[in-house]
Amino acid sequence: MKRKFKTRTNSLLKLKKKVGTVISVLLSLAIINLSVSCSYFTVKNVPTTKETLVKEIKTFNETKKYVVIHSINNSWHLDNMVINEDEQNISGTITPINFEHQYQKSRESKRVHRYKQKITKPLDEIHFYLKSARAFEFNKTVNIALSDIESISVNDKNTGRTIANIALTKVGTVFVAALLYAALKSSCPFVYIKNGEKYDFMGELYPGIITANMQVDDYLPLTSFSANTGEYVLKVTNQLKEIQHTDMLQLQVINHGKDVKVILDAKGQVQTFKNIEAPTKVILGDGSHSKTEVLKKDNVYYGFNTLKQTSDATRSVTFTFSKKEDNNKAKLYLTAKNSVWLDYIFGKFNEKFGMYYGTFQKEQQYLSADEMNKWANAQNIPLSIYLKTRHGWKLVEQIKTVGPMATRDMAVAINLDEVEGAKVQIKLETGFMFWEVDYVGMDFSDNIDLSINQISPSEAIDQNGNNVTSFLLENDKKYFTQPNMGDEVIVKFSAEKPEPGLTQTVFLKNRGYYNYIRDYKGVPDFEKLQGFREDNTFTRFSEKAYFDFANFDSKTLSHYE
Repeated sequence: MKRKFKTRTNSLLKLKKKVGTVISVLLSLAIINLSVSCSYFTVKNVPTTKETLVKEIKTFNETKKYVVIHSINNSWHLDNMVINEDEQNISGTITPINFEHQYQKSRESKRVHRYKQKITKPLDEIHFYLKSARAFEFNKTVNIALSDIESISVNDKNTGRTIANIALTKVGTVFVAALLYAALKSSCPFVYIKNGEKYDFMGELYPGIITANMQVDDYLPLTSFSANTGEYVLKVTNQLKEIQHTDMLQLQVINHGKDVKVILDAKGQVQTFKNIEAPTKVILGDGSHSKTEVLKKDNVYYGFNTLKQTSDATRSVTFTFSKKEDNNKAKLYLTAKNSVWLDYIFGKFNEKFGMYYGTFQKEQQYLSADEMNKWANAQNIPLSIYLKTRHGWKLVEQIKTVGPMATRDMAVAINLDEVEGAKVQIKLETGFMFWEVDYVGMDFSDNIDLSINQISPSEAIDQNGNNVTSFLLENDKKYFTQPNMGDEVIVKFSAEKPEPGLTQTVFLKNRGYYNYIRDYKGVPDFEKLQGFREDNTFTRFSEKAYFDFANFDSKTLSHYE
């Protein structure tokens, strides 16, 4: 994404840093109502940093989040919690934990827990774990230093989807980067599918497409999507500070054998998987060996965050697979998503434009897709896939952003004609902490010839009862626009059941773009912003910001060289 910046010849005013104020925080990480009927929850860690992302926030009382403080073997409820940015602490009143938030088994005993919805409310909770042993008295006001918070976690509905499921980075003095991340998140329309009487969150439409010129077809997997009384029903919502323009929605339904996994690749081509093989070796960018993160889908990610620095601030991981001598084709199976950190740091970059951001955003609308993608590639934002050949590393594909809200299953077809021997080596590379990879495998079986049944919407009704079906039928630049937070549309598609012995895999082909709504203040430093036109600048910006937040000095980092 090549960026155009206007140069100011007049001297720029230096901005004074605003004094931090004591603010009530919206501790709402489970931002998506996945289902009201689940009776299991998963303990999930939350990404942390010394800053909050909040400029405009709701009060804590509006969210009704229940804060639990843990110290060694003791736990308390922290009522009326506030953050003091000047003093770098949180404060509140210590009270006993009420019965709705007490459980027979400790939440630390295992990752997945069962609960009774009418008795307990684990999904309303957020948990802070302290480094030091503390002894609090009930009904007393306490102050807790941010540096004393070792980890933070939430209880997420165990629906198989990944909402706020970033593993906690083990750094020194840290705090929550995404406590309020729903309010300021830079994303795209959220998609839910109707399963019975509930809606399950699936992911995001046209992720990363922030101008009309960048539009491409996107294929969102709709896991476990089944027809309700002869039709498929989904919901598309705007839950963010954005204006969202959807051009087309179309289901891609594939009938296949139950022993086959099916994925549509970035070009919309069917890739089939019958025998996915695990890597025999995994080498991280710092030279260490680890297969734990990628052997199964378990929300334990490889986060491209090793401390050993590189010249361009990228991180990589290399996978080795065994193959037969006569294998000349393969399919890489990936389960991955973007990190919340990428979302956060891109917001911090945009913030540097200050009062000029609106003008900058308008200028971007006129740049070509090639210009925008060129900048993104030069900043290592995509997930680059390399194949080791007899001539060295060869770039196979660059996967564009898919958003941080849910993992996606993705497929990359690979030609092995230039690979010698019985091993296949694949390297994944991206900017510092831009992606998170949950699972990696490879299939050498021949692709099965399967047809795609394309189904256009039969009905689309927005939140005001308006029939907007005609806007979503074709790629015609006649957009269905959702300009406000809370806008939603229910979309229905006719459905046919698969033949006996077969199953269905469904994808949502979508096309559109979105624009952020931001009101940044202050005078931009155009001289510094000009530097982001250079290759790798944004990547280095990400790395430096993270190390600064984590208090990693040069001595600490040199230990990993």
